[in-house]
Amino acid sequence: MSNETSLLEELKQIVVDYLEAKVQLVRITAFEKVAKVTAILFSSIVLSLLGFFLLFFFSLSGGFFLGSLLGSNALGFLIIGFIYLILVIIIIFFRKVILEKYIIDKVVEQLFENDDND
Repeated sequence: MSNETSLLEELKQIVVDYLEAKVQLVRITAFEKVAKVTAILFSSIVLSLLGFFLLFFFSLSGGFFLGSLLGSNALGFLIIGFIYLILVIIIIFFRKVILEKYIIDKVVEQLFENDDND
């Protein structure tokens, strides 16, 4: 009887240790996935910011260039403004297809990516 109780106690301890290890593994995996998504988000923000400045300076250059061709800086910047207005309208109409689907796909891809690549 004593042998059976010690065997049951040992089995119980093994199960408890296994469950604790499994919980710890789930926590570490979750933290790793959150860190990956955070890193991708941060790098995307940095790239977006750099892209914004690039677009801003090209827009200024384009506005002054068109202004010199047309003889009026205001008209050159107005044309650049209309180009951006058209782009905004296109993005508004197709944002679900283009932006939201792309972002959701990338986040899900990172969350469920196999760890074989590491």
